[in-house]
Amino acid sequence: MDFAYVLTLLPAFLLKLPYTLLIVVGCYAAAFVLAFLILRARVDRIPVLSAILDVYVSFVRCEPIVLLLFLIYFGLPQLLGTFGIDITSLSKTTFACVTLIFFNAGWLSEILRGAYLSVTPDQFELADSLGYSKGQLWRRTLLPQIIGIAIPDLGNAAVDLLKDTSLLFTIGVVDMMGLASIKVANNYGVKQSEVYLAVALIYWVAALLIEFLVWLAKRNNRYYQVIDAASRLRARTAA
Repeated sequence: MDFAYVLTLLPAFLLKLPYTLLIVVGCYAAAFVLAFLILRARVDRIPVLSAILDVYVSFVRCEPIVLLLFLIYFGLPQLLGTFGIDITSLSKTTFACVTLIFFNAGWLSEILRGAYLSVTPDQFELADSLGYSKGQLWRRTLLPQIIGIAIPDLGNAAVDLLKDTSLLFTIGVVDMMGLASIKVANNYGVKQSEVYLAVALIYWVAALLIEFLVWLAKRNNRYYQVIDAASRLRARTAA
């Protein structure tokens, strides 16, 4: 293993890191918004729509993301083409982002639903006694608590999304893994271990950055602090 060569590769991959992080941030934000809308529709049991979303979430959770990526990149243009809609001019990054949002929204909605089910019934009773509308209930009571409860899982989902981007090179997106594939091909497979080690180090740094942001969120979210303190107290009592 030529570690000196690994060091020479790092700057090139670091230049691709902002592009990867931009995809992660943008897709995570869009997926979170979509996941919240899915959660609202499912818990409110909106006729027909909630049943469709149940099927969607089940499908997303049971399919590997690389398969969804191929279906959307190769299959969606053909499907829409039958209706006279041409999307072949869209960039590969666009198809990649649609896949990441579509895939992660389903998983995030389940994380949020689990947190929603953890909210105690007295919270609903209190909101009702205060005369909250449904929108006020969600904005002032439910959503802050749901996010506080789900912070660890939401952080894990962000790291998983970062790792999901490593598959985008399979449709020709030149991110860090795409650049790695190009370098390996240009060198005819020589020192490919060094190339992949360099990429692994960059992904590690990016994941540590996300974990640091999650730690900050935990530290500054009062709902998480209350929940964490209660969990520690139960653990000490059980011991």
